[in-house]
Amino acid sequence: MVNQKNKGSVLKEAISDINRELSVLSKERESLKKQIGSLDIEAENAQQLQKQLQEKIAKLLEKEANLNKKKKDAQERADSVSDKLSKMKKIKSEMADL
Repeated sequence: MVNQKNKGSVLKEAISDINRELSVLSKERESLKKQIGSLDIEAENAQQLQKQLQEKIAKLLEKEANLNKKKKDAQERADSVSDKLSKMKKIKSEMADL
């Protein structure tokens, strides 16, 4: 009978230990779920930021292309004015020689 009680007591302790371990594991699982949820949100935010930055880069590239075109046009006009000035100087010089 004493042996039977000892077995019952040991079984109760084992069950109690298992229940405590299950409780610890359950809490750990919930904590991990929260971490995963938080990481999912961070990843989503990072993706949104990446998309916004890519859109900004695209706009900046477009602005750069427009500025390069304006620069080229301005350079062509400056070259044209320089050519006209050179021609005028040549005509003035030729008229002075007359």
